[in-house]
Amino acid sequence: MRTPLGEHRMDFAWPELRVALEFDGRAKYFDYGPVADAVFAERRREKALMEQGWTFLRIEWKDLFNEVEFKYRVLRALGKAREGAANPLRRFRAG
Repeated sequence: MRTPLGEHRMDFAWPELRVALEFDGRAKYFDYGPVADAVFAERRREKALMEQGWTFLRIEWKDLFNEVEFKYRVLRALGKAREGAANPLRRFRAG
């Protein structure tokens, strides 16, 4: 996805709903350089995408072993995105 900060990829995405599923494994943060740099880059990328309306669902390895909870989280995120797409003013209402 293109943002003002450049082109960014997501681990898995539903572009029509602007929902991204991101896998947070240890290697992502610890194996490719200083942790602070990795976290800063990740937050910067995520912020740029969120400003374009993307929602992030973050998972870890352990989440894949609880199929019922994992499925619930994915379906809940997609459902909320569909509700928001159907009513774009909804996100601006208080409460």
